[in-house]
Amino acid sequence: MAGDTRDRILRALRDLLAEGGTDAVTLDAVAARAGVSKGGLLYHFPSKSALYLGLLAAVRDTVVREMAEVTQRAGAARGFLEYSEPTAPDEPGFFTSLIAAVRTGQSGDTAAADREAAALLADIFRVWEEPMRAAVTDPVRAETIRLVGYGLYLAALAGLPPVDPAVLAQVFDRLLADG
Repeated sequence: MAGDTRDRILRALRDLLAEGGTDAVTLDAVAARAGVSKGGLLYHFPSKSALYLGLLAAVRDTVVREMAEVTQRAGAARGFLEYSEPTAPDEPGFFTSLIAAVRTGQSGDTAAADREAAALLADIFRVWEEPMRAAVTDPVRAETIRLVGYGLYLAALAGLPPVDPAVLAQVFDRLLADG
């Protein structure tokens, strides 16, 4: 039951970030959205910084799990590139707000919490690229794949028009071709 409550609270935080950005996030708003009392929220997350840290850790765990799945299905390098395209409609808004919260210090009430949040954010990107880097032995090729993937993801976060799927498939094929 406690895990379910934690998950509901983190989902509420995620939804608020996706819908209204960091300005929409208050402890009262998260508690109301999650259907728990403020005391119940504070039992699981004793501060706003603990709430953001919990969400960042959950995102990192999701990335680890999803990268394992996509690597199994498509291979490490192609999986990295495919994962670069956000699939959930709220993903760009959510992740943009989460990055803004971490980078502007809104995620925490102490400098230590802000540093921990920044480290967790960096860890999310590290676990995203780790399988690809392990599989692609040429460091220049690995870096090119990483930059293309991050470029696709950041373009989606910025709301830029998506690349034509046929062209994107050719980019992936050319980038991943042997030799």
